[in-house]
Amino acid sequence: MSSDSYIQDALSQFIMLRSPQELLQAFGSQFLTLEQIRQLVEVFDPAIPNENIKHFYLKTITKFKSPQGITADIYRQIVDDEELTLRAGAQNSYESLPLLKNIIRGVREKKVPIQRLYNFYDKNKDKELQDPEFRNLLEFFYVSITDAQFKKLRQEFPDHPLSESVVVDLFQRWQEIVFENTSTDPEIILEAPQKTQNLLTVPKQGKTINLELTREEDEKFQDFMGVDFKIPGVKELSDLLKRCQQTQEVFTDPDFPPSVKSLGVKFSGNNWQRLQDFFKGEQRVFSIDTQHDKSNTGLNKWISHRDICQGDLGDCYFMSTLSSIACKWPNQILDLFPIQRANKFGVYGVKFCVNGEWRVIPVDDNIPVRNGKIAFTKNADQEIWVSLLEKAWAKVNGSYTNIDAGDPREVIKTLTGGPVWLLTTNKPNFKENFITCVKQKCVMVTGTYSKNVDYSAIGLEAGHAYSILNVKTVNHPQRGLVYLLKIRNPWARKEWNGDWSDDSDLWTPELREQAGNTGKENDGIFFMSLDDYAKYFYSVFCGYFKHEYIYNSIRLNVKRNKGLYFSFEIKKEGEYFFAVHQESTRMYRSQPELKYDYSYVRLLLAKELNSGYEYLEGKFYKDIETHVGRVGVNFVPGKYILFLKIKWHVQSWKEHPAILSTYGEQFVQLKQIGRDPNLVPQAMMHQVRINNKVEEVLPGVMMKMDNNGTLGIGYIYYKNESNQQINFETNLINQGGCKLSKPERGLYFKSYIPPQGERLVTFTITPPITELSMPTLSHKLL
Repeated sequence: MSSDSYIQDALSQFIMLRSPQELLQAFGSQFLTLEQIRQLVEVFDPAIPNENIKHFYLKTITKFKSPQGITADIYRQIVDDEELTLRAGAQNSYESLPLLKNIIRGVREKKVPIQRLYNFYDKNKDKELQDPEFRNLLEFFYVSITDAQFKKLRQEFPDHPLSESVVVDLFQRWQEIVFENTSTDPEIILEAPQKTQNLLTVPKQGKTINLELTREEDEKFQDFMGVDFKIPGVKELSDLLKRCQQTQEVFTDPDFPPSVKSLGVKFSGNNWQRLQDFFKGEQRVFSIDTQHDKSNTGLNKWISHRDICQGDLGDCYFMSTLSSIACKWPNQILDLFPIQRANKFGVYGVKFCVNGEWRVIPVDDNIPVRNGKIAFTKNADQEIWVSLLEKAWAKVNGSYTNIDAGDPREVIKTLTGGPVWLLTTNKPNFKENFITCVKQKCVMVTGTYSKNVDYSAIGLEAGHAYSILNVKTVNHPQRGLVYLLKIRNPWARKEWNGDWSDDSDLWTPELREQAGNTGKENDGIFFMSLDDYAKYFYSVFCGYFKHEYIYNSIRLNVKRNKGLYFSFEIKKEGEYFFAVHQESTRMYRSQPELKYDYSYVRLLLAKELNSGYEYLEGKFYKDIETHVGRVGVNFVPGKYILFLKIKWHVQSWKEHPAILSTYGEQFVQLKQIGRDPNLVPQAMMHQVRINNKVEEVLPGVMMKMDNNGTLGIGYIYYKNESNQQINFETNLINQGGCKLSKPERGLYFKSYIPPQGERLVTFTITPPITELSMPTLSHKLL
């Protein structure tokens, strides 16, 4: 291999660690001189003779007609110039070599195992990548692949199924092509030399400048690592960062500018400052917690609940949710950030599941400040991930004022995509349900009563949201088995001072160790027994997610009271959830004339059988999310049907968008089908078969009636057990909030039932649904 190729390769090593613009800026010049090129080359390959470097330099400035030196543009062309690449191209005619070089550069820079990406992009889990999936995988390493480049590349290897082993072999082959004639393992060559991990100094005219190639977080984090470029906003964010790197422009978000409008009326008195200016360029997106010596919770963690310190904004519901997730699932927080490293251009983004659809929200690093301090939520040190999350949330909702107060469930589903629900402590079966949620490892956020409870003397705050970090059981010598909740105030101060608080006499050294209570810091973290908790807290906002579950969503235009039907197939047994998402009420605060509120959603889930449908689950619910599918209850392989109907609350909406999502162990493809009039009757007949409450209403006529309150559909069933036809009339003396379903109408219906025959009539229930939502009937022979 010629010395030119060695020099070009050394310069390529630098471009993967720092852009040409950053190198020129570090040298304080618009051109790189011969001496500066020599210094850069020697970092990676000190054995190259100076005479060869001089020859390469002179040939380059002559070729590009730049006698002043090598510009950033020329530098980039050098490392992309195949005429100089003897190592990669002299003995190989591979047509896609320029593209492969960019892909392999991405492999080296991002250092993500191909097997991990393969599993990520194999969305339908069929153990084979289709061309769109394969292209997404390639775009992870090199986002600028053109249609022509991909087509040419795809034609250069056999068109056989792209299994995991085939794809891994392809990448190995491409590395060998790019690093041809090397005597060492290509995977090792793709790693930066150990020397570059140090702080380099390069002298220039008697002056020393820093060329810091890696920082602590750069070794841990990579931008756009494992991010699906199909998610709306990802490619746009990548393009934005590249554009700012090329132009050296500092980004200001035109859609959420540092203005009074973005602050909102309540906080209009605050000012704005860039995080990079506030922290004097020492900001990090993530940094290790080294501050908590008394309690090891969060210590030496990149992402910790201890990082979160609520400010002047009343978004405790958001911060408590964030704290709960950060405590047990820090990788979920990490995955919300496509850009994971601080940059001087102020370009960042946050991935949110907004109203049921995942998308990336771009944000700049302008943050509200007051009296020289960050006004709202911040990290405990120079990290900025909490401030960026809060800003993205404010942007989604229109302003910081608009995120003052809210429902933690909205945040749980926005950060995870998983199903959410609510428990209240005043229900008879609360403790049983709570312990079940603990065992299911749910995200749990809690809230105190807003009134009627005096919290002043016990260290709690009325109408406030807290994080439930953990639940432990301890065996007290006198009190026996006790459930202890570990709770955190997002203020990072003010704690419960009753039984099991930090200074409580109930603690013994052994019990502290069992519960993980190792310190007495005033950090907002405290323990309570489940009995005390149920007295002073009103609600538990629960969410369920697993990092490996697959999320899919479709946007629907739903007509008022017009049912939609979807068929799908489950191929692998496991948990699956199907949810309808509505827009948050906070998004309509500026349109009070609409009187917007959540609409009632009816979902009916059934399994297809040879003889009809087996009813599985139903919901008739009015909330930001309505879902079917239960934690710990598996779907068995087979074909299913899902019925959806929405009665829009806003009277002027005859049709409106809604998001229908699937979430589970494998990708589920929903296929919209035509109306099936047999679904509801057959599903109700399945309920009839398991109903043992039978009443004889006429001689020989047996009746079953039930109100399926969760579905909002009930039934009246008759069986003629006599040997002759019976004709009779049924009158609804009291409707009980019910309405007969078609084809029946009004307050009565007639039945003509042959011997051993059956008759089923269904009815819908007008909310609110209670035990009294049942019609009172009378029967008369005809």
